[in-house]
Amino acid sequence: MNTNYSVKDCCLIDVPTFIDERGAISVMDKELPFQVRRVFWLHHIQEGKDRGAHALLNSSEIIVAVHGSFVIDLDDTETQISILLNDPSKGLIIRPGVWFRTHSYKKDGVSLILAEEEYARDKYTYDYEEFERLRAKQ
Repeated sequence: MNTNYSVKDCCLIDVPTFIDERGAISVMDKELPFQVRRVFWLHHIQEGKDRGAHALLNSSEIIVAVHGSFVIDLDDTETQISILLNDPSKGLIIRPGVWFRTHSYKKDGVSLILAEEEYARDKYTYDYEEFERLRAKQ
């Protein structure tokens, strides 16, 4: 697992948004910090349920609340923070080696995720105790 990153390296980015009398369009292209290999979205999350609860081993993701809102918890074993995502013109970059989970979905919250890698089970850790051991090896 890449442990060069911490919670402090997970940052909000501005998604260029253009508004006129017809509405708004938000676009990400030149400002992406990596080549996107996978795009997916989470929706219809039941009240009281969460998603995520894992860490990426060697890649990054950007998460955007494209509708409604949700909270994302970030943890690097030393620092834990929670961030409310509720604006489609903001994206949160999640770095490798940072544990995260999303929860408290409101107003039919939809999270859009842009991933640096295609999905493979072995590119994640879903076990918090394993995550702690991997972080301790740094």
